[in-house]
Amino acid sequence: MIILVGVGHVFDIAEQVRQIIQEHVPVAVGLELDGNRFKYVKARAQGKPVPEPKGMLAKFQARIADDFGVQAGDEMVAGFVAANEINATLYLIDMNILEVVVRFKKQMTLKERMKWWSAIMALPFVRKKTVEKELERYQEEGESFIEDAGKSFPTLKKVLIDDRNIHMAKNLRELEEKHETVLALVGDGHIPGMSELLKDRELKLIRLKEVRDWQPEKKDETSVSYSFNI
Repeated sequence: MIILVGVGHVFDIAEQVRQIIQEHVPVAVGLELDGNRFKYVKARAQGKPVPEPKGMLAKFQARIADDFGVQAGDEMVAGFVAANEINATLYLIDMNILEVVVRFKKQMTLKERMKWWSAIMALPFVRKKTVEKELERYQEEGESFIEDAGKSFPTLKKVLIDDRNIHMAKNLRELEEKHETVLALVGDGHIPGMSELLKDRELKLIRLKEVRDWQPEKKDETSVSYSFNI
């Protein structure tokens, strides 16, 4: 069985992610990370200092995450910690993001480049309220939201979303052959495409909206447990 959990890098969902992993007790946990990004996640989990984010997009994520009272990527740190807590095998399922970005920049058309830089230059003016509004729109419109974005940035959608969906879905198929239950933390925008690629598998989806509202399982306080030493 494959469990896809949709996350967002700027939201306060670390505890919910931890609860979801502990409740499902997967044999393996896959993270939408490559080796380089995992180094930062592991360092943060161990309380070690990490470099400041570079680039306008990374700084934007860090600023918006701060508006939500978290650090960007807290959900991946929580996934790493929770996997260790339940002794699940941890896997990095994403492509090398530096190579992906290089491909994206090389394949962009001139029109896309102009639109991209306009979008990047507007990032300093985007606030938490705008992010919440766009998230609500995404949750209501689903795949059509991504398709509309793909019309403006077809190369971005292909390289940053579609190609990575194929790569991560392939990795999850291989992991499911070795492990009974695999839980993967991926950006919620990857869920529609990955679920379509994995529709022939036993699949459970937990979308970002559910994650943000996740409540821990209620335990029956009237139950009594016994242990025996034999």
